[in-house]
Amino acid sequence: MKHLLEGAYDIHVHASPDVIPRVMDLIQLGKMALEYKMGGILIKDHTTSTTGRVYVLNHLLKNKCHFFSSLALNAPVGFINPSAVESALRSGTDIIYFPTYGAKNHITKWGLGKPPTAFPVNNYDKNGFSLFNRSEKAKYDLNDILKMIASYDAILGTGHLSPAESLELIELAKRFGVRRIVVTHASESVIGMSPEQQKKAASMGAMIEHSFFAVTNSCPGKIRLEEIGDQIRYVGVSSCILSSDFGQVKNFPPVEGFLYYLEKMMNLGFSDEELHIMIHDNPRKLIEKNKNNMAMH
Repeated sequence: MKHLLEGAYDIHVHASPDVIPRVMDLIQLGKMALEYKMGGILIKDHTTSTTGRVYVLNHLLKNKCHFFSSLALNAPVGFINPSAVESALRSGTDIIYFPTYGAKNHITKWGLGKPPTAFPVNNYDKNGFSLFNRSEKAKYDLNDILKMIASYDAILGTGHLSPAESLELIELAKRFGVRRIVVTHASESVIGMSPEQQKKAASMGAMIEHSFFAVTNSCPGKIRLEEIGDQIRYVGVSSCILSSDFGQVKNFPPVEGFLYYLEKMMNLGFSDEELHIMIHDNPRKLIEKNKNNMAMH
């Protein structure tokens, strides 16, 4: 079944170095990705930009599997901080995630500084970030960030905002000209976006990500794989991306875990062609920048 991963993308993977233990480091992950002939992997870190480490890894691996970078707007980078975003984008970061473990929605559902996201926090940040009821400065900073994401033709990830916040963010981002948007692991319990909300997000041009971490024992409030399957069927394969969100020490190594759950998706009735759309075509459309559409900056 290894053929499923040949040329495939996993747009959500964690690896060491990180502030919490991971099942493998970037070099190990890179070697495994090459063994399975994957097309690309996006490295996510909740506390800092992954651009530097990804740049080095791509050179070491000679881009045989291309690694992509991210920045998550949590407390360590100042939350909705235009300077952090500008620095990231100018250095080549591929995706900007809105707050994840620092989002008010995350804190409400999963708690603050607890596994599986036991990341640095302090009392000042304990209420978390909410897109609603923000100050005038926060509104200005948010607009500034969305303009920059549009200008650099980068990807916007909704992070761990609530479904309602995510939909508002997508609408606002489209107004500022952001072309590439992904709803971060929509079916994972920390988000819990309904199929109807997912379909609405897709109708606005966003891709809907479904991560297999959601069905593991490591995920608080885990769901059944059948639920992911049902949501994909409702929204449509053409708008969905499958990812692993793996890297946790209690789960499979990311590449092996990704393949394991893809095989289970086949058992649910998803064809090779449908899986190909969700792990090749759709992520490539999202993540591979079309240089002809790049804005000058």
